[in-house]
Amino acid sequence: MNTISYNKFIDEAMKNARETDTPISGCFELTPLCNLDCKMCYVHLTDPTVRERMLSGDEWINLMGQAIEHGMMKALLTGGEAMTHPDFREIYMYLIEQGVPVQVKTNGILLNNDMIELFTEYPPYIVDVSLYGCDGESYIAITGHDVFETVTTNIRAAIEAGLHIRLAITPSAYMLPWVDKIMEYSKTLGADDVNVNAMLTEANPDTDRRMEDFGLSLEENARIHRKQWEMFPRKPKSQTEEEAEFMGEIPEDEPHILPKGLYCNGGRTGFAINWDGTMGPCLVFPRDVICVDVKKVGFDAAWREVNRGVKEYEVPEECKTCSHNTKCHYCPRQHKSVAAKRLCDNAACGWCKLQADIAEEYRAN
Repeated sequence: MNTISYNKFIDEAMKNARETDTPISGCFELTPLCNLDCKMCYVHLTDPTVRERMLSGDEWINLMGQAIEHGMMKALLTGGEAMTHPDFREIYMYLIEQGVPVQVKTNGILLNNDMIELFTEYPPYIVDVSLYGCDGESYIAITGHDVFETVTTNIRAAIEAGLHIRLAITPSAYMLPWVDKIMEYSKTLGADDVNVNAMLTEANPDTDRRMEDFGLSLEENARIHRKQWEMFPRKPKSQTEEEAEFMGEIPEDEPHILPKGLYCNGGRTGFAINWDGTMGPCLVFPRDVICVDVKKVGFDAAWREVNRGVKEYEVPEECKTCSHNTKCHYCPRQHKSVAAKRLCDNAACGWCKLQADIAEEYRAN
């Protein structure tokens, strides 16, 4: 009997799902609340009344059931801190019992012995743990809490238990004094992989956080990006190459700009539901472009509206003649402040171009 890897299976499923507009991948932002207070977080809220507006475990399970009926084959649970949702275990176990592979994003504080025991018996596909420091001082400066020992102890215990752990590092202005040390330290923890996020997300308006406070300059971003590739050797990829692996294999010399519609899989094979029950192509997709209240209209109608919006979105004209459109595609989340007007944010374009040029440098070496 011929067999293929799970990743290959998902890649093939993605290609088929894109052709049939089937939502096989779901992202669920269970809560905007968190037990940390990261200064660059795009979603974390502190208003206690948020708890009254959050979806309950039963509501999440109902929506997930509808998603499964429509073809969902894998799920991501995130937040805020997903594990702070009072019904996290029930939500997680529902997906497991339905045979849906689950990815969990966490800051690691609640990845304690009890949670590791649950995950060992009913394993998630992967656990992404954000690493915000290399010691107590850096954790306090970035997150407001000295939980370095707690997080790293939990990471090591989870790895020892055999869980698939991937570390995520999100450089910001607040992390600059320690970012190299954090990347170095991450290599000592024994995780399966380390992902250094290439671009920060503009914070939601109700968080009162501003990109000008936590963002990085092009020069700072470029230095960190180069350092990342030195420390974690891998074939450098342009922005679209990873997506192209399961999105039709667009040749390198052809533009990644469609005559109409967005190139990525958000809204084509995947969806995201925010903590308040609004559906979009992804969690950080600008709400003034595509946003549907799934609680009011149900999953089917919400998905059809999101899918239609993505396929009919018209990218800026300047993208069609851009010198870098073979290596980058227009993403409204990166141009959040002007995406509703179908315009480009020059800062976002500058970073995408620089990122592509750095990749070319490393290919040449």
